[in-house]
Amino acid sequence: MKKLHKNILFAAAVLAMPSALADIPESSVPAAAVSSIKGAYPNAGPIEWDSEMHGMERIYEAEFRINGFQFDVKIAPDGKIVRIKEEVAASSLPEAVRASILKRYPGCRIKEAEKITEGELVRYKVEVADSRDDYDVLIAPDGNILHVDR
Repeated sequence: MKKLHKNILFAAAVLAMPSALADIPESSVPAAAVSSIKGAYPNAGPIEWDSEMHGMERIYEAEFRINGFQFDVKIAPDGKIVRIKEEVAASSLPEAVRASILKRYPGCRIKEAEKITEGELVRYKVEVADSRDDYDVLIAPDGNILHVDR
């Protein structure tokens, strides 16, 4: 019985592992998608590829670093970039975003920031910490707070 219990725990642990284990080789990614990413990001470090289904379409994800910042780019098989999520320095956030964060969370510390671009839509995800808690704030470039997660 103990052996069965250990096997079940092992299987559960494997299933719970991060998607990094589900990476796919670049050779499995359509050439148009690979070419698009390498053309748009010539300074990208090593690229990790993954894919997932969105409705009836397979979307590929390229994860890489440039100058120490993490990029996650979703791309269609034809090479069209669908979404860009890029880590940014807190100091490079638009002034309206910084001002809105500081107004809502006075004395807070910005821990991490990401710029998310989907087509023409740009948003920022900012992780802030105050004396009580940490918050993930989704915010528009004009400073309008769209959503807050604790």
